[in-house]
Amino acid sequence: MQIAGIIIIAIACFLVIFFLSYILILLNVFRLSIEIRTKIERVFSIISKVLIIVLLSSFFTIPLLIVLAASLTDSVAFINTGYSLFIKEFSLEAYAYVFKDPAIVRGLLLSIVVTLAVTVLSLFVNTLAAYVLSEKDMPGHKFFNGIFVFTMLFSAGMVPVTLVVRSAGLYNTFWVLIIPAVINVYNILLIRNYIYTIPKSLKEAAIIDGAGRIGVFFRVILPVSLPIVATTGMMAFALKWNSYMDIMYYIDKENTALFTIQYIVMEMLANFQTGTDGGIMSKYVVQSATIIITIIPLMLLFPFLQRYFQKGLTQGSVKG
Repeated sequence: MQIAGIIIIAIACFLVIFFLSYILILLNVFRLSIEIRTKIERVFSIISKVLIIVLLSSFFTIPLLIVLAASLTDSVAFINTGYSLFIKEFSLEAYAYVFKDPAIVRGLLLSIVVTLAVTVLSLFVNTLAAYVLSEKDMPGHKFFNGIFVFTMLFSAGMVPVTLVVRSAGLYNTFWVLIIPAVINVYNILLIRNYIYTIPKSLKEAAIIDGAGRIGVFFRVILPVSLPIVATTGMMAFALKWNSYMDIMYYIDKENTALFTIQYIVMEMLANFQTGTDGGIMSKYVVQSATIIITIIPLMLLFPFLQRYFQKGLTQGSVKG
């Protein structure tokens, strides 16, 4: 902790000196020539941008590194020192504790299958729905859009949803983990608003070439809408991956074969015992290990979708 405190104080002093020097240069206190001052300001500007990026990144990376260090620390050492940015005594006991139950591996595989199925079906259904709602010449355009918006403003609650799930024969089945999560009105409206920005000339050009409504969707709408489709896909993946409430509502407690990793981990932490066969185990070390396990898929997926978050495909298609 002393080393971390010294590092923080040193960084703070450097930042104060740096920005004070930058202000003095901007005020031209040292009476420098315009040429020299311009070069110095350019260097200070570049360093400032780098510092801002580093500081903003640290707000996200430091908590993650602290949790990672805790998950890799021996329980006894963690109890004595608490959370730290550095690993005190390296140990994989928390991960061994998490994966010692065969149900963990089964739940992990089930979560992967369910999340991928929901993401793919959600993208297909939501994008098609958004395309239909974006057609302003469709009969009842405002009425159907209003119905979708109404469902966002007013919710019937869990009881009617549970009754619908039971009447549809989905209760306590594999499909109850997928079908109710496919349609997301918020994502539909996001995609619809993005489709509104696509120039009408692109659709008309495809129709002149002989494309029908479905052809326009696959040849024009879908390729140009990749940024928002990727974004909503990432949101659907993260939402489903972190979900465990559907198990509590729609799956019987005896049907352990349909327990996802999130629900299993939640129950494991709720029924956690400090004393184990191997000695003392800290609940917070195990909790940190489960956090790392559950965010790994999101960390692996995000780099592949990040480039689609940048808007610009519409402008590029118009230019071409």
